[in-house]
Amino acid sequence: MLLFKKMLRDMSKHKLQFIAIFLMTFFAVYIFVGIGSEAYGIEDNLNSYYNDTNMANVWIYNDTISNSTVNQIENLSSTLGVERQLTVDTVGDMKDNPDIKLHFIENNTISKYYPVKGPNIDINDKDGIWLDKRFADARNLSIGDKIKVKFNNIEIEKTVRGLGYSPEYIFEQPKKTFIPDFNIQGFGYLSYKSIPGDNINYNTLLIRTNENTSQYQKDLDTVSNNYSIYLTREGQGSHKTISSEIDQHKMMGVMIPIIFVIVSLLTLLTTMTRIVSNQRTQIGILKSLGFKNRTIINHYLSYGIFMIIFGSVLGFILGPLTLPGIFEVSMATTYTFPVWSPGFDWSFVLVPLVMLILAILFTYITVKSIAHESPASTLMPKAPKISKLKFINNTKFWKNLNFNIKWNIKDMSRSKIRTLVTIVVIITCTILVLTSLGMENAMDEIEVWEYNDINHYNNQINLESNITDSQIDYLSKEYNGTQVMSQEIEIKHNGVSKTSNLNSFNNTGIITPNNKYMKKILFDNNSVLVSEKTAQILNLKVGDTVEWHIYSNNKWVNSTITGIYADSSSQGLIISPDKINESGLNFTPTSIVTYNKSVDDNISGVASVSSVSDLQKTWKTLMETVNEMVDILIIFSILLSIVVLYSLAVLSFTESERDLATLKVIGFKSRYISRIYLNKSIFLAIIGFIIGIPLAYQVLGLILDSSGEDYYFPNSYSISSIIMTFIIVVGVSVLVNIIFSRKIKNIDMVQSLKKGRE
Repeated sequence: MLLFKKMLRDMSKHKLQFIAIFLMTFFAVYIFVGIGSEAYGIEDNLNSYYNDTNMANVWIYNDTISNSTVNQIENLSSTLGVERQLTVDTVGDMKDNPDIKLHFIENNTISKYYPVKGPNIDINDKDGIWLDKRFADARNLSIGDKIKVKFNNIEIEKTVRGLGYSPEYIFEQPKKTFIPDFNIQGFGYLSYKSIPGDNINYNTLLIRTNENTSQYQKDLDTVSNNYSIYLTREGQGSHKTISSEIDQHKMMGVMIPIIFVIVSLLTLLTTMTRIVSNQRTQIGILKSLGFKNRTIINHYLSYGIFMIIFGSVLGFILGPLTLPGIFEVSMATTYTFPVWSPGFDWSFVLVPLVMLILAILFTYITVKSIAHESPASTLMPKAPKISKLKFINNTKFWKNLNFNIKWNIKDMSRSKIRTLVTIVVIITCTILVLTSLGMENAMDEIEVWEYNDINHYNNQINLESNITDSQIDYLSKEYNGTQVMSQEIEIKHNGVSKTSNLNSFNNTGIITPNNKYMKKILFDNNSVLVSEKTAQILNLKVGDTVEWHIYSNNKWVNSTITGIYADSSSQGLIISPDKINESGLNFTPTSIVTYNKSVDDNISGVASVSSVSDLQKTWKTLMETVNEMVDILIIFSILLSIVVLYSLAVLSFTESERDLATLKVIGFKSRYISRIYLNKSIFLAIIGFIIGIPLAYQVLGLILDSSGEDYYFPNSYSISSIIMTFIIVVGVSVLVNIIFSRKIKNIDMVQSLKKGRE
C-alpha cells in the first residue's frame, strides 16, 4: 500500500507525461480495435449474408444457356447447385431515365433475393417486380406502385410487390457516376413467366461449387464449353469492391496505431528515466528499510503497466462501441447490407499485449542498474554525465557559436531520448497532416485530370445492344461524336489473369490517354496501351506480350504493349480500332462521346446519356466527405501533438529548472530564456518535418494503393500542402512554447537553486 501511494503521488507530480502515455495507449488500442471491429464486422456480416442467400461462387454467361448445358453442369460431382436467369439492362420510363438491371429467374435458390418489405418472390406472379430498396427509396416508390421499363424496343410495366436487397449488389457498379447514385440506378427481380413472348433465352447461369473455382473451370470444360464468360466470386464486381474496402480498413487499423505505440513507449521511457534518476535517494531509503530489489523493480514496473492496462481497457471498450458506427454512416451511402454490426478477432489483443511487454522491458531497462546498487551508493547523488562534446569546446567553430545555440546543443546532448521523442512526435504530426492533405490533393487532381487532360467530351451516349450500324453512323454524324468500344475482358500474363476492361477508339483528340505523370502519351492506329495498375498487378512493361479475350468471345488475342497509361477508374487495355480488326475481332461501338452539351436521349438506339456535369456533381459530393475526414485528421493530429509536446516541455523544464534559475540569477531575462527554448523547438520541428515528408509519401502510397485493383490514384503533394503542413507543424511547436513560457517567467529562483535532487 505504501508503494502504491508513492506511485500515485509520482503520477500526480508528472501528470502531463502520464496523461500523454495514457492517451497514446488509448488511441493506439482504440483505433486498432475500433477499425478492426468495423472491418471484421463487415467481413462477418458479408459471410453471413452470403450464407443466408446461398451466394453463387461461379457465374457463366452466354447468349443462350440450354437445358442440356444445365444438365451437364448439374451432373458434375463438384456442383452443389445451378440456377438460370435472364439478365437485361433496361431504362426506367421516368425522370432522368435510370438504369435498372432486371433478373428474370426460374427459382430463387442461389444468390437469393433478400426481402426487406413485402413478401418474397412468387415465381408464379407474372405481373410483379421485386425492386431494389435503395432505388425505390430514392425514387419514392412503394409496394403497389407501377413501374415501366424499356429494353431492346420492348416496353413492360409491372407492379412493385416487394423491396429488398441482393448479395450480388452489395456494391452497385456505377455507370454514370463515380459512386453509386441510387436515384439513377437499381435492379429488379421478376418471374421468368413475366417475360414478354413465349420463348426465353437465358443468358446467365449461377453455380454453387465446393471446389476451387480454377479447378472447377477445368472440370467444366470437360463436359461443356458452351459459354463465353466464366466469372468467379473473386472477380465479381460487387464482391471485389467490398473485399478491397475491408482490406483497406484492416491496413489502416494496423498502420495508424504503430505511430501511437512508438510515441507512447518513447514517452514512457523518457518519463521513467527521469523519475528513477531523481529518486535515487528514495530508492536508497527503501533499500535501507529492507525492501528487496525485486520489490523495487516491480514497483517502478507498475507505473507503465498501470497506464498501459488502463488505456488499453478503455480503448478496447470504446473502440468497438463508437468507431464502427462512425464508419457506418459513410459506408452505408455506398454499400448495402441488411445488418451492420461490429466483429471480433483474437488479433485485437495483439497491440495491448505488445505495448505491455515493451513497457515492462523499457521500464526495466531504466531501473535495473540502480536497483542492484548498494543502499550506500544509491543514497549518494549520481555522478554528473561527462559531456561528450568536450572535444569541440576549444575549437574555433564552437567559440564562434552564440550562447543560444551552445545551450541547445548541450541540452539535446544530455537528453537524447527526450529529443528523439520530440522529433518522433513532429514526424507523426507531419505524417498525419501531410497524408490527409495528400488525399485531398489526389482527389482534386483526379477531377482536373479526368475532365481536362484525359476526357474532353461533355456527353457520353450509351448505345443499346441491338443498335444497327446505320443508327450508329447517324448518331456519330448528328453529334460529331467519336465511337468508343468498351468491353469486359480477361487479361493474362505469365500465368496470372484478371478481369479488366478494354477500351477502343480512334485518336480524334476527344480522349487523350495520359501517363502517371499526367502527361499526354503517344496513341495512334498501332497502339496497345496497358493501364498503370494492371501493369503493376501483372508485372507488365513496354514490349511485353499479353494475352486477352473479350468475355463475349472465346478468341484469345496476343498483343504487344506499346505504352503504359494511367487513369483513375479505367483499368485494362486501350487499343485502336485498327488493332481490334487486325486481331480478327469486330470493332463494335458501345457508346459515342461528343462535345455537344445537349443530346436527345429519346432517339432510337440510345439506351441512356451520361453527362460529364452530372459526374462532376457526384465527384464534388464525394469530395465533401473526403474534406471532412481531412479536417478531422488535422485537428486530431494538432491536439495530439500539443498534448505530447507540452508534456515533454514540462519534463525538460523539470530537468533544467536549476540551470534556468542560475541563468536568471546571473541576469538573463525570461524573454531571452524563452527564446532559447523556442529556437530549439523550431529546430526540432524542422528536423521532424524533413524526415516526415518521405515517410508521409510512403504512407499515402499504401493508403491509395489499398483502394483496389480497379482504381488508380496519383501519389503526389502540392507545394501548398507541404507549406501548409510546415506552418501547422512549426505553429504547434511555437504554440507549445508560448504556453510553456509562463513557467519560465514564474521560476522561484531561491527554491530552484536549492534542488540538488527531488
